[in-house]
Amino acid sequence: MDEIKAALTNQNVKPVGHWQVIINPNSGLGTTSYPSDQNYVTGISKLNSYPNVITLGYVDTAYGTRAYSSVISDINVYAHWASYTKANISIGGIFFDDVIGPNAATQNSVTYYRNISSYAYAQVPSDVTPVVFNPGMLGPQKLFSYCDLMVEFESPIVDYHNDTTIKTLPNGYQGQSAIIVYNTTTATDVKSLVHTMAGGGVGAVYFDYGSCFYQGSPTGCYNQLSSVNLKNLAAAVLAG
Repeated sequence: MDEIKAALTNQNVKPVGHWQVIINPNSGLGTTSYPSDQNYVTGISKLNSYPNVITLGYVDTAYGTRAYSSVISDINVYAHWASYTKANISIGGIFFDDVIGPNAATQNSVTYYRNISSYAYAQVPSDVTPVVFNPGMLGPQKLFSYCDLMVEFESPIVDYHNDTTIKTLPNGYQGQSAIIVYNTTTATDVKSLVHTMAGGGVGAVYFDYGSCFYQGSPTGCYNQLSSVNLKNLAAAVLAG
């Protein structure tokens, strides 16, 4: 973990990267008040010790069909983690997944997302409390008013086409738009990928657990979580 800390908080690289790490124990919280897997306790507390890392709790919304009370319950549990006395496992924000697309943007659905977002901002004990919506496609523009970032593209790397993809993001909202790419390979040049996104004003890029990447030598896959692989990924992102 000390080497991973060095990768994420490398003071020799300017600017220092800002990282959001999505905490998803079991496609959501699971069934216990605190993480039942001690590895999560250890990992989250370590991540919380890094000044440029924010942890986000994963909450599924089932495209607006999940019961409002269930979503609120998840937010409450994540907020409750701040009371854990054996380690700092507080969560800094919420990542809402399976958010509605533009064709489902009824007044009721927009109100649903406005309300769960407002509740997350109010309940999660963080100075910044980022809220992220993930429709995985171009989402309803009204929802930008209720989140810090919205994932406007989530697809395998083969479907990502650099400037062509970035130009599909809505004008005026590029800085609030995020991109998720997955199924990257050791041939993927992350440095170039991130550079293009940054040049296009994209607010954030997320890499999933199964991503592989290229960074000169060596190459590696993020699901082989080692300090070397993460250091190379971090270096490529920051260089981009």
